[in-house]
Amino acid sequence: MTPTVPIIQDLNFMQHIMAAGPGYVAIVQENDLKIVFVNNLFEHELGYSNDDISKNDIYFADLMDIYQQDRLKYHMQSVKNVYTSTAYTIYKLNGRLKGLKSYYLFVSPIADVDGKYGNLYKILIQPDLSKWDLPFTSFETRELFFEHFQSEDFGTFEWLIGVDKAFWSVGVYRIYEVDPSVGDINKLYAGSFIHPDDREWVAKATSAVLEGEGKLDIEFRIVTENKNVKIVHSLGRLVKDEAGEPVKFIGSLRDVTRQRNIEDELKSKVEMLYNSNKELEEFAYVASHDMQEPLRKITTFSSRLSEKYKDVLTGEGALYLSRMTASAENMRMLINDLLEFSRISNAQQPFSEVDLNVVARQVKMDLELVVEETSTHLRFGKLPVLDAIPTQMKQLLTNIISNAIKFRKSDASPVITIEATEANLVTKAKYELNKDEVYYKIEITDNGIGFEQEYANRIFNVFQRLHGKSEYPGSGIGLAICKKIAEHHNGVIYAESTLDVGSKFVFIIPEKRKALL
Repeated sequence: MTPTVPIIQDLNFMQHIMAAGPGYVAIVQENDLKIVFVNNLFEHELGYSNDDISKNDIYFADLMDIYQQDRLKYHMQSVKNVYTSTAYTIYKLNGRLKGLKSYYLFVSPIADVDGKYGNLYKILIQPDLSKWDLPFTSFETRELFFEHFQSEDFGTFEWLIGVDKAFWSVGVYRIYEVDPSVGDINKLYAGSFIHPDDREWVAKATSAVLEGEGKLDIEFRIVTENKNVKIVHSLGRLVKDEAGEPVKFIGSLRDVTRQRNIEDELKSKVEMLYNSNKELEEFAYVASHDMQEPLRKITTFSSRLSEKYKDVLTGEGALYLSRMTASAENMRMLINDLLEFSRISNAQQPFSEVDLNVVARQVKMDLELVVEETSTHLRFGKLPVLDAIPTQMKQLLTNIISNAIKFRKSDASPVITIEATEANLVTKAKYELNKDEVYYKIEITDNGIGFEQEYANRIFNVFQRLHGKSEYPGSGIGLAICKKIAEHHNGVIYAESTLDVGSKFVFIIPEKRKALL
């Protein structure tokens, strides 16, 4: 069935009708939210008249913040070219007369004489008469909010002090597993459910509130009517009469048993994982350390064979000896990297003030030979001073810069840039960093061969390689070491890359040691 389309034949006639109509009404332009008409009730509530509008450009956007402006435009778009309207949606409007208040807005497009929808929209506004401070944005979310407080694990109570009589909501009866027909409830009966080990300190906390010392906000254990032990979170406050005398104590009770059990289980698993990782690191350290001696002997004897019998060992014999020596060298490099990897978290070196500008210059000097051989251009911006372990910062920069040189293009000189900026709130939120602490974002960019972005996480795992050893030698542990160093400094590291264009490695670490993830 085709809906009836309202046809506006006389704008003045329509305005006269709506001027005295129910609700606060405004007609606005979609493109810039400019107000072109308001009715009498809108003027009395929000302080803008048609006379104001005719003399000045007044925009509906002036009544709300940027976030709500985007919401309003979205709602307008959702009903564009369709004769329908939005559901009531809750907004906060800042009027001239009454300041910031909550309202329900109802948006619908306006058709012209040909039944086509243009740039005009009607906004019908109704006041929100609830006492709530709007922890919701629409009728649907309001219902979700109330459902939350009508759940089985939540209830409210009220204790009349003078007559020692308490009243519980249905939720409290459910939490205590008591039949609502139990009869009168007093302080002694309610207190009988508190776990014996918690009874004394809960009584002291409650007494302090009754004596006028703040509000109640505690967690304690209870033993229900069915002998089940639960953990509950209670909020409460004292209500006084006009003379300042306490008359009743009101509050709420929430069963948090399941939540606390999950948290305890999670803590236990985290501790088990920590111990397991520690044992693995210790094993890697011991194993790598113990492997060095036999490897040293292999290297020594292969060197002696090569020197003493170089005239005898020819052809296949010389080839086998060469391969054995190369394999021993690869094993030595792998063991050293494994040892370094296992040392990071167990490092006893203290944190100190580290100037990354000095560290960067030291790294450049250490890599001077390979930089010259490959015609690498190193460009350093101004870097920050941080609380860090100096040797680990040096290793972090060395590993990333060495990788940038190693994975260079064959037809272009490597260009490596290091820059630093202070991490903004968006970055902190994205990587779940402490928003109240200062973090620095250090970016190392190169023009190398790059890689597919899908491998950006994989490259930080131990022994993960994107290329063969024969093409690009290495142990496959270098970036894993970088990741562990960043995490050991309460930071994060990630990579962004485009194949055949280049890569950017970014690590974010706090300025001060106290900052936590």
